[in-house]
Amino acid sequence: EKLMQEINQNLLIFLNSFMENNIVEKLAVIFADTPIFFLPIFLVTMWIYYTYKEKNIEKKENLLFIFYSAVIWIIISYIIKAFVSVDRPETVLEWVWKLVLDHIPDASFPSDHATVSIAFLVSLFLAKYNKVALFFLIPAILMNISRIVVWVHWPLDIIVWTIVWIISAFISFKLIKKCKIINKLNLFIIKIMSYIKL
Repeated sequence: EKLMQEINQNLLIFLNSFMENNIVEKLAVIFADTPIFFLPIFLVTMWIYYTYKEKNIEKKENLLFIFYSAVIWIIISYIIKAFVSVDRPETVLEWVWKLVLDHIPDASFPSDHATVSIAFLVSLFLAKYNKVALFFLIPAILMNISRIVVWVHWPLDIIVWTIVWIISAFISFKLIKKCKIINKLNLFIIKIMSYIKL
């Protein structure tokens, strides 16, 4: 455990040292939060596209599966936080270089941003949105690194759980697609949305 703490601190200090450069600091602040908003923008934009431009119920179902995957894993993330409490770096280390990002004062582990971004990316690949997933891959990586650089998360919060989330998101997406109740729910949602012209 001591070794893990040492690795965490040394990695954090190394990454945070880049904040001495004003350009890196500004980019880190932008990337630490901004890419997460791609998820709702993508889902809404594609839903409208498949409603008006290319009518495709199967694609709409896939969008719903992507949404469910992200929601399920954010709920699991909050459940984990209820039982495991890891303080954020700025509350543990008094000699913080500079805290530049306002955030909710909750636990550092697991990272909600990492959870949602990984679930989103894995779901995009599984739903055959490969080009879109590759487009979002770099911003997602930059976002998760930036969360460490600006002292919001410990490196191992992101690194270790990224691997766990990739495997978990893959399993959950496959299970969601096979669930008959969710498939019926999808058809109901699509029917209601088409009724209101969406």
